[in-house]
Amino acid sequence: MTAHFNKKGSSLSVKVFVVDAYSGSLTEVGSNLADPVAIGSTLKLRIMETTDIHTNFMNYDYYKDAPAENVGLVKTATLVKQARAEARNSLLVDNGDLLQGTPLGTYMAKVKPLRDGEVHPAYKAMNLMGYDIATFGNHEFNYGLNYLDEAIDDAAFPYVNANIYIDDHDSDPTNDVNMYKPYIIMNKQVKDENGQTQTVKVGFLGLVTPQIMDWDKGNLDGKVITKDIVETAEKFVPLMRAEGAEVVVALTHSGFNGASQAGTGAEDAVYPLSQVAGIDAITFSHTHKVFPAPSVSALDALFKDSSGNPLPGVDNAKGTINGVAAVQAGFGGANLGIIDLTLSRTNGKWKVVNSQSSNKDIFDSNAKKPLVDADATIVNAIKTEHAATIAYANQAIGQTTAPIYSYFALVQDDPSVQIVTKAQEWFVKKTLAEKNSPDKDLPILSVGAPFKAGRNGPTEYTDIKAGDLAIKSASDLYLYDNTLKAIKVKGSVVKEWLEMSAGMFNQIDPNLTAEQPLLNSSFSVFNFDVIDGVTYQVDVTKPAKYTKDGTINNASSSRIINLKYNGQPIDPDQEFIVVSNNYRVNGGGNFPGVKGSPLVLDSSDENRQVLMDYITEQHTINPTADNNWSIAPINGDAQVTFTTSPSSKAYLSANPKITSLERTDEKGFGIFKLDLHGDSAPPDPEPTDNVKVQLLGINDFHGQLDYSTTVGDNVVGGAAYLAAYLKQAKATNPANTLLVHNGDAVGASSPVSSLERDKPTLDFLDMLGFKVGTLGNHEFDQGVPALMAQLNGGTDPINPDITYSQTGIDYINANVIDKATEGPIIAPYVIEEVGGEKIGFIGVVTMLTPSKVSPAALAPVNIVEQAPVVNKAVDELKAQGVKAIVVLAHDPASQSGSTITGEAADLAKAVDDEVDVIFAGDNHAKVNGLVDNKLIFQAYSYGTAFADVNLEIDPATHDIVKKEATIVDVKQSDITPDAEIAAFVQAAQDRHPELSQPVGTTDQVYAKANAYTQEIALGSLIADAMKDSMDADFAFMNPGGIRADLPQGSVLYSDLFRIQPFGNQLVKMTLTGAQIRTLLQQQWGDTPDKTKTLQISGLKYTADFSKPIAERVIALTKEDGTEISDTEEYTAVVNNFMAAGGDNYTVLTQGANPVAGITDIDAFYNYVLNQFNRGAITASVKGRITNVNVNVSPATP
Repeated sequence: MTAHFNKKGSSLSVKVFVVDAYSGSLTEVGSNLADPVAIGSTLKLRIMETTDIHTNFMNYDYYKDAPAENVGLVKTATLVKQARAEARNSLLVDNGDLLQGTPLGTYMAKVKPLRDGEVHPAYKAMNLMGYDIATFGNHEFNYGLNYLDEAIDDAAFPYVNANIYIDDHDSDPTNDVNMYKPYIIMNKQVKDENGQTQTVKVGFLGLVTPQIMDWDKGNLDGKVITKDIVETAEKFVPLMRAEGAEVVVALTHSGFNGASQAGTGAEDAVYPLSQVAGIDAITFSHTHKVFPAPSVSALDALFKDSSGNPLPGVDNAKGTINGVAAVQAGFGGANLGIIDLTLSRTNGKWKVVNSQSSNKDIFDSNAKKPLVDADATIVNAIKTEHAATIAYANQAIGQTTAPIYSYFALVQDDPSVQIVTKAQEWFVKKTLAEKNSPDKDLPILSVGAPFKAGRNGPTEYTDIKAGDLAIKSASDLYLYDNTLKAIKVKGSVVKEWLEMSAGMFNQIDPNLTAEQPLLNSSFSVFNFDVIDGVTYQVDVTKPAKYTKDGTINNASSSRIINLKYNGQPIDPDQEFIVVSNNYRVNGGGNFPGVKGSPLVLDSSDENRQVLMDYITEQHTINPTADNNWSIAPINGDAQVTFTTSPSSKAYLSANPKITSLERTDEKGFGIFKLDLHGDSAPPDPEPTDNVKVQLLGINDFHGQLDYSTTVGDNVVGGAAYLAAYLKQAKATNPANTLLVHNGDAVGASSPVSSLERDKPTLDFLDMLGFKVGTLGNHEFDQGVPALMAQLNGGTDPINPDITYSQTGIDYINANVIDKATEGPIIAPYVIEEVGGEKIGFIGVVTMLTPSKVSPAALAPVNIVEQAPVVNKAVDELKAQGVKAIVVLAHDPASQSGSTITGEAADLAKAVDDEVDVIFAGDNHAKVNGLVDNKLIFQAYSYGTAFADVNLEIDPATHDIVKKEATIVDVKQSDITPDAEIAAFVQAAQDRHPELSQPVGTTDQVYAKANAYTQEIALGSLIADAMKDSMDADFAFMNPGGIRADLPQGSVLYSDLFRIQPFGNQLVKMTLTGAQIRTLLQQQWGDTPDKTKTLQISGLKYTADFSKPIAERVIALTKEDGTEISDTEEYTAVVNNFMAAGGDNYTVLTQGANPVAGITDIDAFYNYVLNQFNRGAITASVKGRITNVNVNVSPATP
């Protein structure tokens, strides 16, 4: 239907008749009609993705020196032509990992390096194919930035990346400058469904896994830095939308991992990225998977739960992740990823209203036949480099007396790995001797992994026939352009290294007679490290100790048994030289204890070149495996299977424990049986007489007796459930278990606790038998006198109706100093005796406490530096014969992979090495790892998890010789709540029936998120309530006082209380306009992480972040637009925390005529009742705060 308008104007109307047929003449309505305007027009836009080509430009296998029908950009080019012919409108993108991966990549970068003016074959092909845009993969940086710049300067299309920044060598993130253009918005000319020409603004954002800084440290360190993928998207997507982008596509060289979280620097971050508002489509990469797959059964395990169902938010049929269109196009050009977007025009803007993702294939893996021919034009364009690569790869380097293949390298010791480890050992031994290194006499262990073991399909295995060896053979055995590195580690690290590698195997039930797959399909083959130079077995009947990401899976498990060096059990303290590569040594794979180990040999020689030199020197090699490792025999009738290439059947006669089951899986892998039967069970680990101690710890409980939340498919939390878990865990070692808490047990509490001044929570901790505790910043919320009453017993100084019992917990803190006595306000440490061994506990609170607590509350004390007082306490403990020392540090800590940062990590590096364990807290995170050989852990918050820490103390030395922690989620579905605690909590709730009174309803969640950086609807609602309660001109609310979301649905009084749990008193004061301007300036810190944006009512302002803080407020008016004069006086309401100068709002201490009002929760409750009359509660962003140039560096004053 079309409409014709000859005139326009607000007073005009149009009458439209809709009929089945019309036989009249248009002259009846006039002959001078305007051009028709389509009503409700739509258009289709196709996004095509290639990714992880890895220099597979030609359909050729350089290792086998033969054509290959399942790879090749020359074939993908044909798919691109077909896909373009199917769609009116299309865009072609590449998602990175283009320039490395086959001998062609090595040839172009190392053998005949690109010169200025020469065009890399990648861009000869891609320019002909008509690419529109591309982003970088991690392998683009393998050859250095100069080579990358030289290569891409011939691309006829732009590159984008937003999370790589120039390293300016300062610690100020606000002035960081992007290395590349972060995003591009294209004005794409398209045809809509009516055939009309339209323009759509399509924005492309580029992102890459931030681990490039580890994997290519030698090329990038000191030149660039990287930032978190999700946080980067959250920064740039709003800017793209503000600049008019109607479609936003995130070109993301990162994979899918259902456990990834935003803000953690995750390698595979697509899952949380899909939850960033404003993204319409994601093209992703890196893991060489295909999404969407032809069926759920064909979908890779990375996208599924343990039951084989797609993870929440993953829609394989539609090709969306959390509702966002997404595609991943495998590896090597085998697939062309397609996202078909449907756009509709609303209010003059195009908007994505529907999508469908899919993949086209170049090869039918079931029928074993090609689906397309190579594009002759592309073949001809790159034939010169292709021919040169073949000649290079076929240069002879030696001979092998037997075939070398990797078909069984994941299930038994294998010559294809051992030849690499032998070459590496040969090189290091020779080099250290030549250098007369002081470490030359240390034992050398060599690490290798089966790089070609089916990662990219059933044809990707090494299979070198007996006879001549060429350069292509070395490339076949060592796929990557790594450089050789050797580090010095202790035997304990060797053990954990192997425990991490053993995550390759699923746990086998010895009593199950059905087939059980041995290999963990989500574990990368390049992370299956074999260590030659030691002997060991893997007990696959036990659970894996580590996950595929290097985090703890089961701290008490030990799969590696019979680990020996020179026939003797390995000494955990013995030093070894371990040879590996730059990827592993710099943190790739997050292997425990590896990153940061001292380098013995920092070589620039490539591992592959070392292998070639070794073969050349030996001339003839006899490939054998010494069987230094094996899977331990299993008693019973367990039927253990694994997958490998069907081609491996040619070698079964040489491998009698392996038989073919004569069938294949959906991906074309053959299914084989591995005989693991044994006459006896695997031997137990070496016996120990150490004293085993268990610490069960919580942090940041915050009085959340009745709290629960949903994480994934699980409901977690609740005091009764936590109690049940703790009692269950304690039962495993009842005589030697201590319960500890690490601060913030109270404060910002649930109303069931805070209405009684947190007495219920303190009673709960005593009921469970907590033995040791420290102080968090929130223990000081109500002031030191109230804190002392809670610890020592007595009447609460604020509410005389509350009388505390003296706690049975030994509270400790070393860095809160009484100004009057100049000593700690409580004992700095305590000694607990467990199993005949003494353990010292030292307590400290975060140095950020003064910025988190009212100055009035902290008036009697000083907070002093932690490390000096901890070291003083350590000295005193050692003088008393205590060598097992634990620090309860209410300090923030964060973890990315195996790297832990934050105040707790800084403390670990600064304190005496006699400290063995540090319990962190404050930032409500999950942390579990080592810093400076000190175990650091944190177990979320609110009782949703706890730390199960197992220590072993040598009774001869009294040292902790073994330490490990597991963070256990308090899943309600897995345990029966403790009846005693359940009754206790219910009784507390029954004493306050007002908590269950409804106050209204909402049709959405009003979240507290972003309150620190911008105006939010919930913040405006609270500020309105404050202003209304005291009839002031303005109200200001600190974001840290907004502690929970306003939930969707029925809203109870308890919900309001959770949002404002402190019970702060409101204060009305008089301020000048100049003081108000100063107050706004005080909300901004010198770095973004120190900004605490005030939620406001009665006024509005504009802040220009390109200006210094003192000049940042460029417009300041009342809400009606009246300018606020610096010299005039106004009334303002704040809470008593702010009025005392809390959160650095010190100008409020100068306010005149202060008048106390009701509590903040009473004001909020009254306002909601009066405003909404127990009906629908609404809130909105009112445009009170306008921030401009947020990402522009401020000018120098």
